[in-house]
Amino acid sequence: MMERIVDIVGNLNMDLILRGIPEMPAWGREVFGNDCLLVPSGQAGYTALALGALGVPVRVHSVLGGDPWGDSILAALDGSGADVRGIERAAGTRTGLSVALVRGDGERAFASYYGSLAAFDAQALGRLHPGIRGRGALLVCGINALPNLPLDAVEEICRDYRGSGGLTALDTGWDPLGWGPERLAGLRRLLREISVFIPNEEEARAMTGFEEPEEQAKALLGFGAGLVVIKLGPRGCYAAGGGSAERLPAFPAEVLDAVGAGDVFNAGFLAATLSGRSLRERMAYSSAAASIYISRAENRYPSARETAAVAESLGAPGAVKEGT
Repeated sequence: MMERIVDIVGNLNMDLILRGIPEMPAWGREVFGNDCLLVPSGQAGYTALALGALGVPVRVHSVLGGDPWGDSILAALDGSGADVRGIERAAGTRTGLSVALVRGDGERAFASYYGSLAAFDAQALGRLHPGIRGRGALLVCGINALPNLPLDAVEEICRDYRGSGGLTALDTGWDPLGWGPERLAGLRRLLREISVFIPNEEEARAMTGFEEPEEQAKALLGFGAGLVVIKLGPRGCYAAGGGSAERLPAFPAEVLDAVGAGDVFNAGFLAATLSGRSLRERMAYSSAAASIYISRAENRYPSARETAAVAESLGAPGAVKEGT
């Protein structure tokens, strides 16, 4: 097992996933899917569970409600091997919920309830700050789903972590409030403290105004990110930074459900990064992990051995060997 740990600061909630939805219902109407499940989630949850399956030690820092859903999330993370001592319980609040409507091709849309996510504020992050330490990696994720967490507090914790020699990574998630000018300015400032920024294409477009990933990455690097990795869904991924750029096509996969796929990609990228692999190896490993995840109905999180085997199947070197 890797000696260096990944600290995750971000959102935890439950996901109610309805699969096989043929179309979005009009108000007052009803549609039926062909499957459903209720799972521990949030970007922090999906990423932590994926890293655990890949054999990477994780500490999670977040806020949950004092209810059975919060108990369920804690149990799932603890069962995956994650250190959950950095998770607070907000008494009297309900754990947040997202309802994901998934089309037959795997594409999804969300309707969400903040719940305990609203209790993750500057004071909560201040209490958690002393436990966020080390020379591994700090991933900040889902901050656009944390309505009361100010970006300057996030910037401070990232600055401290980088100052101790660690790597900082960011995945903001989609902004449900519309990417206002003040929010965009704050996110762009935050990028100065980020070693690796991992948005999807829509998020990169919202933050830069550019359509093509090459232009998006150039702009994001200009804001201060050290490396930019843009997730392009079925078109693969694009990465740029340090004077080099790579594009990798997506691995062939039958898409069942893409909810959480980006977070599994992030987990794979961090696992490969901590193993000291090349940029292309990291991209291949993270893409392979996500391709396995989106094709499974159960036991979705792949192991390091499974992920390396898929990466190697298309001629890409295995990024992480099990047990390293």
